[in-house]
Amino acid sequence: MRPELQRNAVPSVLRIPRIVVASGMQGTGVSTITDVLQRATPALNVVDGGSSWTDISEACAPGFAKLIAVTTHDIVSVSSTYALVKMVRDRFPAAPIEVLVNLSETRDALKTYERIQLAASHFLQETVGYAGAIPHDGPTEGQDHVGSMIGEGAVFAIQDVAIRLDEELSAVESRTAIRAEQRRMIQ
Repeated sequence: MRPELQRNAVPSVLRIPRIVVASGMQGTGVSTITDVLQRATPALNVVDGGSSWTDISEACAPGFAKLIAVTTHDIVSVSSTYALVKMVRDRFPAAPIEVLVNLSETRDALKTYERIQLAASHFLQETVGYAGAIPHDGPTEGQDHVGSMIGEGAVFAIQDVAIRLDEELSAVESRTAIRAEQRRMIQ
């Protein structure tokens, strides 16, 4: 059986480690970002958590490696993202969370992230990471790849995030395998 068929035979929610991509509200581009992340690094198990609290909880419940909270610079989206961070922290206190700012240039994305981080630090005594910025650029003429509603710059930015996540998880998996082997040798 081909490896991609084997991989797809197991529901993605059950495979670990898992990256959950979610948002506190609709319209932030979660599905497009999830799709581009998955295509950029097929070895990653990326789950679209959507924007419904129930769907996000179900995506996270069996255990996950990281939550990527997608937001925009809009104040309602920022508030919803803070609520998402709070909800995930309440239910999964040790979960790593990063904020990915969609439809924004780097400078504005950092300001948006800082607002969320300031609220999380002040009210939750927690730190959230910064996953990056996805620029607001339209598709180029004749574009025929996934995410045809987004431009090349956005696709490249999402691919950069995917590569970093894949490298981070590979390093964690390697350390975990080494520790397990060391424990086995001691016994």
